[in-house]
Amino acid sequence: MSSGEAKNGESPGDSVDVDELFQRLREEVRRSGSDPGGAAPREGDREAARAEAERLWPVSADRSLRLRPGVRGGVGTPVKGVLRKLMRWYVEPLAYDQRSFNAASLRLIDDLQQQVDQLEAEVETLRNGRR
Repeated sequence: MSSGEAKNGESPGDSVDVDELFQRLREEVRRSGSDPGGAAPREGDREAARAEAERLWPVSADRSLRLRPGVRGGVGTPVKGVLRKLMRWYVEPLAYDQRSFNAASLRLIDDLQQQVDQLEAEVETLRNGRR
């Protein structure tokens, strides 16, 4: 059977290149940041991660409720809204602490990146001075 022929009664259009699919999945996992031991970061990965961090740092107890279809949604959504307001006093201090931590972490990361950039510039200057 040649590589173009289908197996198990599948039509040739239904066949999947498993190696290609695996590589695509690996790339998606790497880009998502879920692969801590993955390949070396590419140019632009830091900017993308920073943009994601900026988007996600303001944690809040307020989220929009999703309306479920049917009777469960008609009854459940107002009940959830009332419960959410009653629990806000309990949850909001945690969200405030998390926002504070996230903001401090981002400031620290920015400071560390600035220090790394300065050190890299100094190393480059020293290398150029020796030549």
